[in-house]
Amino acid sequence: MRNFLNKIAVFMQGRYGNDKLNNFILVIIAILYLINIFVRRALVVILILLLLALVIYRALSKNINKRLYENRKFLKIFNNVIDFFKRQYMKLRDIKTHRYVRCPYCKANLRLKKRTGQQNIHCPKCNKDFKKNILF
Repeated sequence: MRNFLNKIAVFMQGRYGNDKLNNFILVIIAILYLINIFVRRALVVILILLLLALVIYRALSKNINKRLYENRKFLKIFNNVIDFFKRQYMKLRDIKTHRYVRCPYCKANLRLKKRTGQQNIHCPKCNKDFKKNILF
């Protein structure tokens, strides 16, 4: 068994391996597989096989710089989506005590105590002051 693992380790030297993009594609494959249990379409099976081939190709690729670039682009988009949902969760969590306002200058999200009416707001990120009318 040890000899087999050593052969795999030697084979994988200089290859890219696994990353977040591959993991994401594998999750998509699992979801498509579950959908295919109920739908039973050949198109879904073909899509699953193509995505699986893409994962294997990326994992065994020797063009590490290109795979890193692809993963970096994916993470940039993925992190923006995750941050959006985290902000929405925080807004719902704090709806009774705080309001979130966007700075018109630097577009930073500011968390304010819940007070209605005209407020003078100081942005700590860009050090500018602005007025905002908070209705509710």
